[in-house]
Amino acid sequence: MAASADVNIERNTPPSEENDADGEAKTPSSIQSGQWQTYFSDKTPVSHKKSWKKRDPVSIERSNLVNICKLVVKELIESSLKFGRMLDSDSVPLQHFFIVLEHVLRHGLKPKRGILGPKKELWDLFQMVEKWSYEAQDITSSVRNLPTVKTHIGRARAWLRLALMQKKLADYFRLLIERRDELLTEFYEPGALMLADESIVIMGLLVGLNVIDCNLCVKEEDLDSQMGVIDFSLYLRNAGADSSPDDIPEQTDMTKVLDQKNYIEELNRHLK
Repeated sequence: MAASADVNIERNTPPSEENDADGEAKTPSSIQSGQWQTYFSDKTPVSHKKSWKKRDPVSIERSNLVNICKLVVKELIESSLKFGRMLDSDSVPLQHFFIVLEHVLRHGLKPKRGILGPKKELWDLFQMVEKWSYEAQDITSSVRNLPTVKTHIGRARAWLRLALMQKKLADYFRLLIERRDELLTEFYEPGALMLADESIVIMGLLVGLNVIDCNLCVKEEDLDSQMGVIDFSLYLRNAGADSSPDDIPEQTDMTKVLDQKNYIEELNRHLK
């Protein structure tokens, strides 16, 4: 039995091992030199900790505005489908939309330079649009003749509401973005959202609003007052808890409407 055991040990010895003069098996030089130990010790563990990079505060402001605008536009479209796609001034999502849009347009707007220096107003910027769009001349003229609006910001708010009812808000926004270098740089500071790539995202969101209808009476609104406040709890709620099987058809209808709208926009773009 001992002889057979010796035979088995001898057969299981790898060919790479050598026997010394005493007949004992030598360990390969690679193992003797401690390379296996070095191999394992040099392996640094992969860290799964998330590294936070310091971001520019201005870029964070732009990102926050884009994100809240996405939520507000989504809620606005869903509410329009729920109520027959006809919204009035009492619509809370519509009120929130105009507040967010005003924040977007006023981000990085140049302040007044000196005591006698001119102040850049949104109303002054909107009046430029009628130079490139015939449809904009109608709403600009209507805003100028509004007897209930006295301030520049009130006229700018009225202009935005008429443009939305006209379903030209995205088109007017595009006309402004296309003239960044020659026009917007006179109104905005470097880093403003209207001068950044985020403005393209906002324009895409505005295109989706062409599927809704609004009935707004700007004469009866107090557009000269201070900007309203948004209740963010309406948009931070748990979507899973609020969803129900009855909401699925409405979401499907909204998707179909947006798909059809995007298809028509793309088709018209190619035809031009």
